[in-house]
Amino acid sequence: MIFFIFSYIQYKSIQNKIQNIYTSVNSDQNNFTELLNIFSDAEDHFRKFSITYNMRDYNLYRTKLVKLKTSVDSLIQIRTKESKVQGDSSYKGRSLEDLMPKYTLLNNKLDSMLVASETLKSFRMESTDETIFDLPQAKVPSPIVVQEPKTVVVKKKSLIKRIFQKGDDTITVEPDNPGHTEQVVAQNNNLKNIIREKNSQTKNKMDELKRTLTEIRKSERSLLADNFTLLHSANQLIRIIHEDRIQIQRDKTDHELSILIGKTDTFKWQIIISLTFVFIVICILVYYQFFTSYYERKLLDEKIYASKLAEQKTDILAEITHEIRTPINSLIGIVDLLKSRKDLYQAKDVQLLESAYTNITATSKTINDILNLSKIDQHDNIEAIHFDYADLLIEVVETHRNHAEMKGIELEYNLDKDQPTIIFSDEFKVRQIMSNLVSNAIKYSNAGKVVATAFVDDQSNLIFKVSDQGQGIPEALKKNIFKKYYTVNKSNKVEGGVGLGLYITKNIVNTLKGKINFKTNAGQGTTFKVEIPIPKPKFRRKNTLNIQKISDFSKDLRWLIVDDNALNLLYLKQFFSLHTHVKTATNGKEALDVISRFPIDVVVTDINMPVMTGDELLATVRENPLYDSVKIIATSSDNEQVKKLEKERKVNFDGILIKPFNERKLTEIIVKTIYPIFEDSDELSQES
Repeated sequence: MIFFIFSYIQYKSIQNKIQNIYTSVNSDQNNFTELLNIFSDAEDHFRKFSITYNMRDYNLYRTKLVKLKTSVDSLIQIRTKESKVQGDSSYKGRSLEDLMPKYTLLNNKLDSMLVASETLKSFRMESTDETIFDLPQAKVPSPIVVQEPKTVVVKKKSLIKRIFQKGDDTITVEPDNPGHTEQVVAQNNNLKNIIREKNSQTKNKMDELKRTLTEIRKSERSLLADNFTLLHSANQLIRIIHEDRIQIQRDKTDHELSILIGKTDTFKWQIIISLTFVFIVICILVYYQFFTSYYERKLLDEKIYASKLAEQKTDILAEITHEIRTPINSLIGIVDLLKSRKDLYQAKDVQLLESAYTNITATSKTINDILNLSKIDQHDNIEAIHFDYADLLIEVVETHRNHAEMKGIELEYNLDKDQPTIIFSDEFKVRQIMSNLVSNAIKYSNAGKVVATAFVDDQSNLIFKVSDQGQGIPEALKKNIFKKYYTVNKSNKVEGGVGLGLYITKNIVNTLKGKINFKTNAGQGTTFKVEIPIPKPKFRRKNTLNIQKISDFSKDLRWLIVDDNALNLLYLKQFFSLHTHVKTATNGKEALDVISRFPIDVVVTDINMPVMTGDELLATVRENPLYDSVKIIATSSDNEQVKKLEKERKVNFDGILIKPFNERKLTEIIVKTIYPIFEDSDELSQES
């Protein structure tokens, strides 16, 4: 690569030098052509002037001379600047700087031509002086007064008288004066003398004019010859300069071309070396490709093997998860059920139950956080449904109330039930956000109050806030609060925890295209705020049903509970103790046998079971039109797993019950399944 880059730089350098040579030759050629054109125009105008002596031709000749001198001055300046530039030190021939004396000589000749043109102009003005043609004034004799003879004029007669009177008209004239005649003769003689004298002067003047014109003609020829000589010598000098410049340029170009040819040879060897290097690299690549194909195949085999191991690991992890979370969720449910019977226990026993419930719930949350971390990328899948965020907040708060009471913390919530509370979003993810923030607020508080608030703002954003009066977040730790495995105080963890709650919460908020931020003062508490964009909320349809627990359902309903864990079955059967039509099964195959033998209205089934899983049971039941009226509710601690199985089977459960759950949650899911109250938008009131 370096060879190619270096070769390309060399190529561009040679190209630039050739371009510079070409530009220099063209520039000099253009300058010389312009100089010759100006000189030719000046010569033409001078020839016209030598013939016509028209001042317009002279002025044009003079203008071209000035322009010619300006061009020569410009060339002198250019050559002066070029001589100051450091040239090629290896070139020992003549340079354009050697032409400077000739440029100076040409400049001097042009100065002489300008002076000669001024002389020619002065001569022209002198030669057009008309005073040389003036003659001297001759003396004119006094005029002789000639006396006219006296004449008598007889008035004409009338026509009639002239006809009838035939006598002649008489005119009387005085006789001539002899003295006057002599005077006239003398005057005539004088005039003849004057004429002879004038003729003599005219002849002399003509002789003088001939001599003057002869001298003017000689001067004219001399001046024209001088100017023509100057023009010819200037023309010759320009051509000499041009020939010398061409020779110098040719010598310099030959020198530069020889250098470029040398560099071209170097460039050629560089290309040969580069191609050789490329050939070697290609050989290496071929060698590498040939001998690595074997390792690629081995890696592919290892990858397939690793993929199988990963699948097995995932299956084993899911199995372990199910085995761990199933008894924990059952224990939570049973302890919650025992708590509801406080009248059967002493105060000390109630406290033990509360403590057991809190610790089991905390352990369950930690397990859920660890398992949710492995599926964090799957949170991109949003499963939006209609649900009541007010009921969801109340449920989350009530779930954590025992934890808060154990620490002496007041747990409250704020809701505006006069506003619409039915929203369309991912209920499971919103539940995780609320649960994680409320749990964190209680965990990092030792006293005071924790307040959870939920509402929809004017921009149709679900706003969820959790405020506590705990220890707060130090300034130095704010930037790390949402990092994975981060806790406020690693050396003294508060109630344990692995630092995944806020990390998972932020990822879920981002998936829902929301925002999360917080305000805190160290030692005074923290407020977390989440904003999630949602469609415009709606009011919940009015419900005339009064079902608060399982016993409130109709006793005619027929139930089927399916779970492979005996503890779970025992826990669920406690809720249906007042119902007579309750059947149980430990796997999907047993459930199908029960459904085929007994009419069933509602099936509550686990997902991970031996022989036949819950999703296989769902798919089998939905294939038979006879069971279209059967409602099937899935119980699972992994909502994502249920959604994934629904997509694979291309069928949906009528409801999903997330573990751990209590009777109130179970009742709500069953009500929504049997009597849907906000499953579709057309079932929602449009009141506002």
